[in-house]
Amino acid sequence: MFVIKRKRKRSRYSRKLERSLQSIKKQEAKSIIIPDGLGGAIEIERLLLIEQGLLIIETYPMSGHLFGADHIDQWTQIIDGRSFKFTNPLHRIYNTKHALQLLAPKVPIFCRIVFSENSNFPKGKPSEVSVIRTLDEDLQGLAKEPSVNQLGEIAWERIIRIARTDGQSLLRDVKI
Repeated sequence: MFVIKRKRKRSRYSRKLERSLQSIKKQEAKSIIIPDGLGGAIEIERLLLIEQGLLIIETYPMSGHLFGADHIDQWTQIIDGRSFKFTNPLHRIYNTKHALQLLAPKVPIFCRIVFSENSNFPKGKPSEVSVIRTLDEDLQGLAKEPSVNQLGEIAWERIIRIARTDGQSLLRDVKI
């Protein structure tokens, strides 16, 4: 029964995420690997082409009270009275953003980390972080940005041409 309940929560989270992204995405790539600009590679969970540029999405299906800020190395999750540390997810998404800027220097790149609906940030959350229930509202700010239609399309084609989608992705089997 626990497995079924957990699966339902994940699929509800996934459906809410899909609904939020459906209205803004023109194209989408999942679990792609691109050069990181330092001789290595970096994996992108979800990359969307939107009218305003590119949008990186990283999901964290975590619950509980979360505490974190832009420039703190370790964030904290408090759940059931226990405290757990985890690496600041903004560091990874900023590295991903930098790698994409090398491939698409003239296109605006936005990023968003999305936590599950059972999480909250009692002391406030960084601007590029959302909880699934506020994602629609958080993404509305993108609509105010200028459109980069042709530049975005050209950059998208270049990124997709360079990206690996050959099944070597670490995230390829992860279902949210």
